[in-house]
Amino acid sequence: MSYPVRKEAPHNLSQMNFPQVEEGDSQGSLSETPPNQRVKKVLPDRTRALRDRANGKIVDFIVKAKGADGHLRSVLKNEKPSRWLARFLHARPYLSSVETYLEDDSQQDRVFSHLQGVYRAIDPDTLPLVNGDQVKFILDVLFPEAIIYAISAIDQIDYKKAEDKYIKGPLVSQRERQIFEEEILEQKRKQQMERGSLEDCL
Repeated sequence: MSYPVRKEAPHNLSQMNFPQVEEGDSQGSLSETPPNQRVKKVLPDRTRALRDRANGKIVDFIVKAKGADGHLRSVLKNEKPSRWLARFLHARPYLSSVETYLEDDSQQDRVFSHLQGVYRAIDPDTLPLVNGDQVKFILDVLFPEAIIYAISAIDQIDYKKAEDKYIKGPLVSQRERQIFEEEILEQKRKQQMERGSLEDCL
């Protein structure tokens, strides 16, 4: 993910959130692979590409059609309640976990650039106190508000249902889950090897 639109990736594997698996997929548990056993290569599927294509409609709604601008201005002027704004104002400094919903870097950057323009077009005297961190404010407040509003308009569902869909995040296929599992196991093996090397040095 390109800067400044990036998710905070935890360094501790125990803190990693597992992607939500598409309904109907197997819920098999994560298992260790013996060191002498070759890991079967998992081929990529097309579900990510399909999600990116669907998310393209969200991006176009926000950027090209400027469909969420009115809603965002209302949030910025405190004319509409926002759980994301309330959470931002009460969050501890430097503690943030950004979930953009969009998975494609170019889509994230397009939306972020547009949201910067919306933010800067508002009279500074009417803006919420952001403690000088405009990037964090855009990612924590405007990004989710824009995505949720776009989902609501495109899917023709109310804001609350769209918000629930945003919070759940994109569904992943079983094949993507397998790839994710392999990445975790590979990182875990590397950590075990590093710990073993350190113990040998002591």
